[in-house]
Amino acid sequence: MLMLQMGGGLGNQMFQYALYRALQEKGKEVCIDDTTMFEKIGRHDNRLEDIFPLTYCRASKSEYNRLTDSSLAPWDRVRRKLFGRRELLHKEKDAITFEEKVFGETDCYLIGYWQSGRYFDQIEDKLRQDFCFDFGRFSNKANSYLTQIKQSPAVSLHVRRGDYLEEKFAPLYGGICTEAYYRSAIDYFRQKNADTVFYLFTDDKEWGRGFAGTEMILVEGTTAEEDMALMSRCKGHILANSSFSFWGAWLDPAPDKEVVMPAKWLNASEGQDIYYGLCSLKIDAEGSIVWERK
Repeated sequence: MLMLQMGGGLGNQMFQYALYRALQEKGKEVCIDDTTMFEKIGRHDNRLEDIFPLTYCRASKSEYNRLTDSSLAPWDRVRRKLFGRRELLHKEKDAITFEEKVFGETDCYLIGYWQSGRYFDQIEDKLRQDFCFDFGRFSNKANSYLTQIKQSPAVSLHVRRGDYLEEKFAPLYGGICTEAYYRSAIDYFRQKNADTVFYLFTDDKEWGRGFAGTEMILVEGTTAEEDMALMSRCKGHILANSSFSFWGAWLDPAPDKEVVMPAKWLNASEGQDIYYGLCSLKIDAEGSIVWERK
């Protein structure tokens, strides 16, 4: 039995589910532990089944205890004190670096975010069916934006702030998606089409009102899943170094979509697999184009 730990926000959960589906496709017996991490943070944000027409096999407590050696039975507690814990774990080394060996595992608890299209490129069509938004359930506000997006050469621009601004996260995420990065990306699309309409998606609306000015439309009054759905209907994409950004662009079904991504995703990693199959253009923190797909 393989058990995948689910945690993080919507984008991270989608990556974890994508690996779950890919493992299923390989004939693996696999389930998802969608309680442990959320219990640790004191809230349950696992809403994939509420947002999308999908379902998954949930982990049992007994199987979790077996793989993580977490049984509270007296003998098991004594044994761990005497001989140590006998965990069957596979922890990813780097969230954005593909690990092919995960497909060779047969009996372990998988911990990670698995942020690369290389894990699920063979099941893209099935995954698109699973990650299908129902706009009929969305608010009038979201559907009003959808109408505007359909009628214009729309480009999504996502800015992640929130926890990314906290000092403890600066070594990992800081200094990557700068204003110079975004301005350069905007110029790139404007040079291609002067009539481009930019839609700004951000978790900091107050800041967004100042950044947007008259240059773009700030999307407000919508939920996170509505934002991702609207991003996916745009014709071009400017990403933050965020899993939410990734899926907003990946779910755009157009084969010729243009996706601008920051030249590096994390400060602490050289991994390039996050860009696999999605990136059209990389721009660095100084606003220079460092790579373009030909």
